[in-house]
Amino acid sequence: MDTGAPMPGIALHDRALYVGYIVRDSEHVGGERYAVVRFSGVSQHTFGYPNDEALAGHPLYSAGLSFYAFNEVANSPYLEELAARNARTHPGSAPRLLKRKHWIVSFHDETLEVVGDAVEFMGTLVARSASEAIEKLHGAIDD
Repeated sequence: MDTGAPMPGIALHDRALYVGYIVRDSEHVGGERYAVVRFSGVSQHTFGYPNDEALAGHPLYSAGLSFYAFNEVANSPYLEELAARNARTHPGSAPRLLKRKHWIVSFHDETLEVVGDAVEFMGTLVARSASEAIEKLHGAIDD
């Protein structure tokens, strides 16, 4: 991942969340080289704050949250919180929620948090934007 400005973009399709971002040293004729990753079975995501300057304020920073990286949170307190909230309305749902995974992807200017079932690296390609890269790879998958 480019630690400068990877210009990430996201797209949600059904319960799949796609994220595209510029990879390091990737300038090519016709665009930049983007990586695309797909999270499946997504039940919740956030995208935005904090940026790298404020990452130390994230509740999981002291647990080893890394800069400019894909972090999987083992034994996530956030999943426990979601399960407790959901159990008020849907008793017995906690085991299903606690099987989910929690990822935190820290970019330069924003952070992506995802609660879902799985993550998969889709590939890299040259594009003019993250949206275009996602559309090209997602379209190739759906065809």
